[in-house]
Amino acid sequence: MKKKTVALFLTLGLVLSSILTGCGDTGSDGSSAAGNTDGSSQASGGGDSSEAGTEQSGETQDGTEQSGGTETEKEEITVTMMVTEPLTQELPESFPLLDAIKEKFNINLELTIVPGADYGTKKATVLGTANLPDVVCGMTVDEVKQYGASGMFLNLDEYKSYAPDYFGLVDGEDRAIETNKMRVNGNLYCFEKLEKYRVAIAPLIGIRMDLLEEQNIAVPTTFEEYYDALVKIKEAHPEMYGFSTRNGTNYMIGNFAYSMGTGGFPTFNTTRGMYLEPTTNTYVYGPTDEKFTRVVEFLGKAYKDGILHPDYANMDKDTMFEKLSNGELISVFDNNSFISRTYNPALQQIAPDAYFDILEPLKDQDGNRRAYRYNKDWTDNVAVVSSRTEYPERIVEMMNWLYTEEGSLISNFGVEGVHYDMVDGVPTIKQEIIDECAGADDLTSAVLGKLGAGLLGMGYYIDETFSAQVSDPIYMDQAERITAWTEAGELDFLPNWLSFTEEEQEKVTEIEQNLSNIFNQEIDAFITGKKSMDEWPALVEKLKGAGSEELEGIFNAAYDRIK
Repeated sequence: MKKKTVALFLTLGLVLSSILTGCGDTGSDGSSAAGNTDGSSQASGGGDSSEAGTEQSGETQDGTEQSGGTETEKEEITVTMMVTEPLTQELPESFPLLDAIKEKFNINLELTIVPGADYGTKKATVLGTANLPDVVCGMTVDEVKQYGASGMFLNLDEYKSYAPDYFGLVDGEDRAIETNKMRVNGNLYCFEKLEKYRVAIAPLIGIRMDLLEEQNIAVPTTFEEYYDALVKIKEAHPEMYGFSTRNGTNYMIGNFAYSMGTGGFPTFNTTRGMYLEPTTNTYVYGPTDEKFTRVVEFLGKAYKDGILHPDYANMDKDTMFEKLSNGELISVFDNNSFISRTYNPALQQIAPDAYFDILEPLKDQDGNRRAYRYNKDWTDNVAVVSSRTEYPERIVEMMNWLYTEEGSLISNFGVEGVHYDMVDGVPTIKQEIIDECAGADDLTSAVLGKLGAGLLGMGYYIDETFSAQVSDPIYMDQAERITAWTEAGELDFLPNWLSFTEEEQEKVTEIEQNLSNIFNQEIDAFITGKKSMDEWPALVEKLKGAGSEELEGIFNAAYDRIK
């Protein structure tokens, strides 16, 4: 698809260009507890008291008058910005934020809109030449860390007084450690997508509740009960398989391992076996942990018994969707958004009374319950400002506005009275807009398109309050349960990746690659029974010899620096 360049005053949309990309393969789906308004009290003027809240007067670097931290006279400027074209939404006729930003900041944004499939390539090109637009959206944390130290991006700490709302949130007690992980050599170079309110999302075991009822099986509470349930259902339905996951072996292992009291390969990463063990608050290389054999033995038994789908290692999301929607799988380890909004509607096309529902984290062999949920904030889809921009203060001030109550409302819900009304203090989408979208494959995406929101990846203080209006009730019910399980200590937020020194990063990359090569060459042989578990200790020693213990040391040293 040919790249499109569009001159707009602004377009600052909402959240998820599509539920499948936002909570799927990128692994960046931070999502928080339903009803959680954490940080929202700081939505206006909540910055560092010694710096962010400092009164300023006089002329800024771009020649505008500033008094009390607010520009009183702003010359019209043009700012270039690169964004990604949404995959599932058509561009609306107008964007609600255009007039608001123009009026408030007198900024014209010249947008380079790149098709989603081409965005990675386009970013690599501009990063390679250092010929950046003023603002680049949709950056990954790894990209920020790779290029941040080179001086390519604006060091936001140097412009803290222009972003009191943003720093008030990211430096807050609940976010400070995770923010520090985003820093490069102590400096913060990116604007993160932060949660104001998001529907709680977590990868959990989803099981066909209709089949449990059919076989008069109680809802499983332990891994043993779960396995017995799968066996009994398969006896009644021999054409079915008990479970699988998408994204291959290591994604499957990462989900099951953490729930079984160990860890490694969290979410979608297939090369990093490191994870943060909450009982010790230390980083551990999962495959060498003594409890890791539980996982391998469980998966090996499931494969032998015909419970684990034989194509598990090559199962991508499209294949998974096919298997689930045609009734081939009894259960799946996946996030509740997929389960309720994608898998269930497809399954019900062939079996109207069939449905998956999530299980509370199962008790492991030690009687403990634990599982991951996605990051509190969507930290792997961030924005950076070029260090060469002519207008650093104006841009930082504009971006900061997105984290205020005013900015959040318009970027998430459009224009009050036009797109939404405040009902008992809650922004409520007008029913006529929802009705216009009835029948859409993804009602949420369709509504966001009508609002001019959710497009171009430009919403940064995310509020998904509207989800209760447009989502299947089971989705919201699952979110409430995930919230309760989190509060009960059964779900842990997936931590952000650590920042390393240049020397550390070089060593980490080398060791991780060596470990990945060894582990990936052998793990499926243990699952499929080609290798006996008697041979597992030899693999552990090989991994230690390749540097797993040194890797743990590097990770924990980096972690100690930011605690």
